[in-house]
Amino acid sequence: MMISDLIKYLPVMLVTILWGMSFVATKFVVSVFAPFPAALYRFTIALVVLLPFTKNRKIWNINAFWAGFWGITMYFVFENTALIYTAPTNASVIVSSAPIMYTLFTHIFYKKRTTKRQYMGSIVAFIGVALVVFNGRLEKLNPLGDMLAFGAAISWVLYTYYVVKMGKNDGVDGIFSLTFWGVVTLLPFSFFQDMSIRIEPKSLISLIYLGVLCSAFGYLIWNKSMTVIGDRSTTNFIYFIPVVTIISESVIINSQLTLYNILGTFMLIMGLYIFERGESYGKE
Repeated sequence: MMISDLIKYLPVMLVTILWGMSFVATKFVVSVFAPFPAALYRFTIALVVLLPFTKNRKIWNINAFWAGFWGITMYFVFENTALIYTAPTNASVIVSSAPIMYTLFTHIFYKKRTTKRQYMGSIVAFIGVALVVFNGRLEKLNPLGDMLAFGAAISWVLYTYYVVKMGKNDGVDGIFSLTFWGVVTLLPFSFFQDMSIRIEPKSLISLIYLGVLCSAFGYLIWNKSMTVIGDRSTTNFIYFIPVVTIISESVIINSQLTLYNILGTFMLIMGLYIFERGESYGKE
């Protein structure tokens, strides 16, 4: 891979790091705010940040509506609710199945050519994630919680589908539009929980981090990466999110990396490399 090709992957790598660390920030936020209002406030902050940079403030776009609904509202409804019933390790691995689901989705509905190398790469990367997250331990399964986590993964697949259909999806206007509809469709869910706002420094700073860097900046760069390196390649970086989360937590609590962590990370990197080689092979 040439240096120029590697540079194209740097933005999505940065977003992966931000989103991986967001789980730590979210822990602080949901200790003060209810889960659905926390998501609502997070993306409201993102709207405020994006607003000054918008040029065409035409909000209505059917694909932006569905992208906001699936990628913001339903994703966080499923994920936050799943964490009530199942272990975070289980949920993170299940949500990380989104790239495999999206590869299958595009193969079936888009008729995109999918090589055996790409499927093999996806499976190797997914096993790598499981090794890192479970770390040799299998948490107790919970059918309801795990099914809800699958709902989050499916929601992200549908988000990607509608973002691609938006066309101009990688600019501030497109992100503002889908974020707006995400906030609007989050409101009905938030009304059923305590929406009171309590000021607590650590959670407030975390909420700003989530709103500005993970939502406004993160979604913008993520969608831009779909244009630059492709929707499949971008989606594959979801595999790295739980790995970043575990590494960031290990740094904070000074826990040591295990053989499972090292082996899993190696398999993850190899899986993504195999997938990218398979993408190039399919174009030959």
